[in-house]
Amino acid sequence: MMKSIHSAVLTLFLLSFGSPSFAAESNWPQWRGPAGSGITSTSGVVTEWGPDQNVKWRIELPEAGNSTPIVWDDRVFFTQPLSESNERSLFCVDRATGREFWRRGVTYDQPEASHKTNPYCSASPVTDGKHVVAWFGSAGLVCWDVDGNELWRRDLGKQEHMWGYGTSPILHDDLCILLFGPGNNEFLIAVDKATGETRWKVDALDDEAEHELSGPENDGNANDFGSNKPRSERLRGAWNTPILIEVDGHFELVAALSRRVSAFDPATGERLWTCGGTGPLAYASPMESDGVVVALGGYGGASLAVRAGGRGDVTKTHRVWHKSKDQGWLGTGVVHHGLIYICNMNGVLSCIDVQTGDQLWKARTEGGGTWSSITQTADGRMFLLTKTGTTTVFEPDSTKLNKIAENKLNENTNASIVAAGTDILIRTDDALWCISDEQR
Repeated sequence: MMKSIHSAVLTLFLLSFGSPSFAAESNWPQWRGPAGSGITSTSGVVTEWGPDQNVKWRIELPEAGNSTPIVWDDRVFFTQPLSESNERSLFCVDRATGREFWRRGVTYDQPEASHKTNPYCSASPVTDGKHVVAWFGSAGLVCWDVDGNELWRRDLGKQEHMWGYGTSPILHDDLCILLFGPGNNEFLIAVDKATGETRWKVDALDDEAEHELSGPENDGNANDFGSNKPRSERLRGAWNTPILIEVDGHFELVAALSRRVSAFDPATGERLWTCGGTGPLAYASPMESDGVVVALGGYGGASLAVRAGGRGDVTKTHRVWHKSKDQGWLGTGVVHHGLIYICNMNGVLSCIDVQTGDQLWKARTEGGGTWSSITQTADGRMFLLTKTGTTTVFEPDSTKLNKIAENKLNENTNASIVAAGTDILIRTDDALWCISDEQR
C-alpha cells in the first residue's frame, strides 16, 4: 500500500515537533513546507492584504534574493546575498516584530556564474528546531544552531552553471540531503545533520549517461547530451528540490532530473527506479498523489507521470502518461483530490488531472508571469504569488478558477508564499513582509 507524503511525513512532523508556546502547524521548516508538498496544516489565515492592510511588519532587505523564508517557533530564517562584502548570509529575525536576532555568513570572493534574475543564495534553508542548514552553491553547505552558533561547514566543490542554482536542502531522520548542481558537477549527497560527515553520495551525471543509453525514450534529444560543449553551458539541468514519499512501508527520495525522474533509498543512496521521458530542464519539484509521481518539464520540455515503487528502468512498465512537449513550468503546484493546481511562467494557472495529464481548465491571473510555487492551507485555500508582488488567493475547483482575492504589494519578487500559523510571509526584492490579521 502506498501512503501520500501528506499523511506520512506531515503527520510525523506534527506529532514530533513544536514547542509548548507554538503549535506545530505554526512552523514552516523547509522549502515547500512541512512535507515539501506546499501544503500546511494551518487554516484560517488572512486572505486580503495590501501595503497598508493587515501588515504585521515589514523589514527592508539589503538587496534582491529569490529564496523563500522558513519559520520555527518565534524565529524566521532566510538566506540573503551581500554583494559588497562577497557574503552568502543567513538571517534570523523575530517572528513577532521582524527585529533581527542575528546574521551569519560565508565569504566567497571567487567568480560564480548565475543569471541576473537568479541572485546568489537562491536556496531556502531547512531546520528541525535545533539545526539550521543553508546551501550557498560554491560557498558550501553550512549548519548553525538556532542561536547562530556554527556547528559545521562543508566545501562540496564548485557549482557551475550560467543560470546558477535553486535546489534547497531537506532533512530526513538524521540526514541532510542535497541535490547539488546543475553543471559540470552534479550529485545527490546525504550528510549527517549533526556533524556534516558524508553518509552517501550519488553522481547524477553518471546516472544520466547510463539512462540515456537506453535509447528512444528521450524523444531524439540524446545528441544534446553528447555535445562537445561543457555541461554547464548546455540547456539542461535540475533546479528543483527532491521530495520524500512512503511506498509499502519504506521511504523513497524522488528527484526530477534532466530527462528522467529517479527514486533513491534516502538511507543509503541506492537508486531504486528511473523513468525516462522528461525534458532537459527540470525546475518544478516532483508532485505525488496516491503513489503517482508527476514531473513537469520547463520551457516546453516533456512531462510525465509514473507509478512509484518499481525497480530499475520503469519507463515501459510504470509510466502512466507522457507529453513530449509541454508548457513552461518553473514553479511547483499543489495536489488536491487528484488534481494539480499549477501556474506556468507566463501567469496562466491550470488544473491538471494526475491520472491522465489532461488539462481541465486554464485561466490567466493578475500580476503577470511567475516563478513562484503554490501554497495551500488545510482549509483548501491556495496562494499564488506573481513577479509583480500580486497574490491570487483561490479555492480548488475542477471546473474553473474560483478566485477569493487579488492582493497587491507592488514589489517585484520570485519567491513563494509561506503560511505558518496565522502569519503569511512574503519575500520581495525590497523587503520581507509578515501579513496577519493579528497585528502587533
